[in-house]
Amino acid sequence: MASLTDLEGRLAGLGLDSPFPDVPAANALTKPIDIYRLHLASLIASTLECDVAAAYEAILTATDLTLADLAVVVPKLKPKDVKDIKEFAVELVQKLPTSPLYAVPYSDGVQLRFFFSQKTLPLLMLPYIRERGTTYGEDHAQGLRGKKKVIVEFSSPNIPGEFNGTHLRSTIIGSFVAKMHECMGWDVVRMNYLGDWGKDLALFAVGWEKYGSEEALEADPLDHIMDVFHKIKTDFQPEMDASKQAKNENKSTAEIESEGIFAQRDSFFKKLEDKDKDTLAFWKRFRDIALAKLEPAYARLGVTFDEYSGESQPLQETMAEIEATLTASGVLQESDGSQIINFENHGNKGLGTVIVRARTGSSTYFLRDLAAAVDREKTHAFDKMIYVVASKQNSHFQQIFKTLELLGREDLAVKLQHVNFGDITGMAPHLKKTMSLGQMLNECAEIMQAEEAKLEDDGSEKQGEGEDDTAASNDEAGSDPAAVGGLLSLDLFGKRSHGYAFDKKRMAAEEGDSCRTIQREYANLVSVIAELKGSGGDETGGSEDASPDHAVLQRDESIDLLRMMAQYPDVTAATFKSLEPHGLLSYLSRLVEASAAELDDDNAGDEDGAGPSSAAPEEDTAESRKAKLVLYESAKQVLGHGMNLLGIPLCDE
Repeated sequence: MASLTDLEGRLAGLGLDSPFPDVPAANALTKPIDIYRLHLASLIASTLECDVAAAYEAILTATDLTLADLAVVVPKLKPKDVKDIKEFAVELVQKLPTSPLYAVPYSDGVQLRFFFSQKTLPLLMLPYIRERGTTYGEDHAQGLRGKKKVIVEFSSPNIPGEFNGTHLRSTIIGSFVAKMHECMGWDVVRMNYLGDWGKDLALFAVGWEKYGSEEALEADPLDHIMDVFHKIKTDFQPEMDASKQAKNENKSTAEIESEGIFAQRDSFFKKLEDKDKDTLAFWKRFRDIALAKLEPAYARLGVTFDEYSGESQPLQETMAEIEATLTASGVLQESDGSQIINFENHGNKGLGTVIVRARTGSSTYFLRDLAAAVDREKTHAFDKMIYVVASKQNSHFQQIFKTLELLGREDLAVKLQHVNFGDITGMAPHLKKTMSLGQMLNECAEIMQAEEAKLEDDGSEKQGEGEDDTAASNDEAGSDPAAVGGLLSLDLFGKRSHGYAFDKKRMAAEEGDSCRTIQREYANLVSVIAELKGSGGDETGGSEDASPDHAVLQRDESIDLLRMMAQYPDVTAATFKSLEPHGLLSYLSRLVEASAAELDDDNAGDEDGAGPSSAAPEEDTAESRKAKLVLYESAKQVLGHGMNLLGIPLCDE
């Protein structure tokens, strides 16, 4: 990567010989827009004789590129003795010296608006992106100061249990959170905390004794496991209803829960926690079966894990230490045979009451989660741990964090973060059978194929395409990239906290922030690049030794694409701060629009000889081909990097 000295040398070649000012908030080595902001801040500071850092803070990246690339908020400059700020803005435009980096600015109320110079933008941006290659958009300095480490816990399906919409969202968002931290230089541990312990597993064991079949297990393992689990849950429901009614009537549930399936379940779980050999063998067998089916399905989704943990992992010694500390401090109380924490007694009325140890003597999910946090800090020495779990678990994590404080572990509590999300509704009517992740992907691929076939039949979104394109689309629709792209179009569209309804038409749509449109434009760039490389009789288009003729990139469409690419590092930085994927998805959609406009305009000139809309006809030379090639490869690089962060599969690979 180029140094600041190298960048200053490049700017000198454009007619600028002043060094970068010292502004701690800026990073010209990772954010090209900061080159422009720093230069503009220097011009403003010298003109108004104000602090350059204050001038830098007054310069914003424009959100609407039809208005400008940068906007100076004049009131933030705090000019002295100014009665009419709008009039002062007009005067400032006239006082600022001209620069080869900008077109002539204009005043807009209390703001000054600046467009990047079309002449110098390609000369600065294209080498900048090429030098950084696959790291463009990343800022490793954020995590590399001491090599910060983060654990991201996500997905976390139950064994036994369906892989439902909550697990799907956790998987998609958790993978995104992990990639964003890697993008910013963090050492990331991806952890899948399986629900492989507890009373559901014990209930399944009771059901296996009654309904289990080795032949059915061998034929279809996950389907048979879920069939057994559903049957025993149905048998157990009357006892659960009786227990619930007793609680509602403020009666003891001890007698109800000491017999029948209750007793069988609790007996198995007690043997599990006591490390009974046969019971542990049963647990391990079915855990291994589930993992054997999960891992290939995760791979299809493009998701990997560094560690498969689970509720079975927290140490008994750690749980005992936690209980001893809570008891000694008077936090842990006995209630109807169980050990509880009443958070109202500790100034947190809204957190209610939580059971730490059940009356049967078995641990609870809450206690195991507490112990897991303590154990992980010892084994991983993390700087941050993020739980990517649905919003309905908000209270649970607030209780966890508060209990750590009550344990005297505020130092650990401040390292923990809950990244939440809303629910998916309406999946069941569209998905035909009990869900595993693999089956979910299979059925989503079928949905995508059927929906895209409908669109092609009515011509509503496929008008003007040839038969070859239609055939290719049908083949692609049945693939994992199409299924994943459709799912992501639903999942990443809005804020994390917002739930959404499963919508088949929305999955296949190619309008708005559609991952399918992004996938197709990426594939289109790949195709155009390959064609351009072959146009000169060799794999470089005859331009390997040629210097790019940047004059061919002076048209509006090329410049707009470069302006969009310049914003990418700012977008990734903002996305890392918010951990909201929809902003990045929206950016990629705008980048795709700019790329499509550029390619359409270029093709129009090639086909009819009329030339692009904003320039004279171009001579096809090695130098012009090299300039276009560099532009398109840069666009492909930026688009592919953003797709990878969001988990959008690249359809050409």
